[in-house]
Amino acid sequence: MANFIYWLFGRGASIGCNLTWVVPSNLMPLPREQKIAKIKKELIIASGDPSVDTTVYRKLLNNLDSRTATSWQHRFGTTNWDCLIEKEINSLNLEDLPPWLADSHVFHINGTVEEWGTEKYRSPFLLEEDSYQQRTPTLEADKFFNFMIWGNFFIVVGMSFECETDRFLLASLNKVEDDLPIGNSVWFVLNPDKETLKVSSSRIQSALPRSKVYTAPKKLEEWIDEGMVALKEIGVFTL
Repeated sequence: MANFIYWLFGRGASIGCNLTWVVPSNLMPLPREQKIAKIKKELIIASGDPSVDTTVYRKLLNNLDSRTATSWQHRFGTTNWDCLIEKEINSLNLEDLPPWLADSHVFHINGTVEEWGTEKYRSPFLLEEDSYQQRTPTLEADKFFNFMIWGNFFIVVGMSFECETDRFLLASLNKVEDDLPIGNSVWFVLNPDKETLKVSSSRIQSALPRSKVYTAPKKLEEWIDEGMVALKEIGVFTL
């Protein structure tokens, strides 16, 4: 039976790929659905800019491919709307899932610019200013949440859990932490911004008081280049 590592990518991961686009202030007064439509259009254009470089994701996938022990698998989730990590997974041209990859789908917790599947399956597109009540049940979000509550090991890259919808995710995990493996989980939190790192790790620890939360004030690429020692220490990597 496989052990799983769950990866959660936030905005900091996209910034590490030089996707620095933010919602323009001139979109703020628009009605919600019109704002979402324009965000999707502009972010797709920004993601395709030549300056955007997904090399860090390619390096990550190459490391996971060559170093993951046979008893471990990886799953990816993100609060980002962009599809940068999918770009690199798709470039692998997988006909079958390799042993290290539990699922080639990247679970978008807050929705995505990608037009794929059905609205019933996909997570709703959530804005930073939305309340948690905008998070309606969908197969994608529910499936990833159910994976998480049975998970033991998590890696968080560039997330702050600052907006209400992301804090709601932690609050939902807190409700089940007494009865499920998530309550005793281990978290590795990466963020080069020390203040954001402190806040995000504190929020995880508060939601899951029995969990172990380790932090590293590093960019993802820096952590990869240093060998991702934490994964070797818990037996995920053989090299």
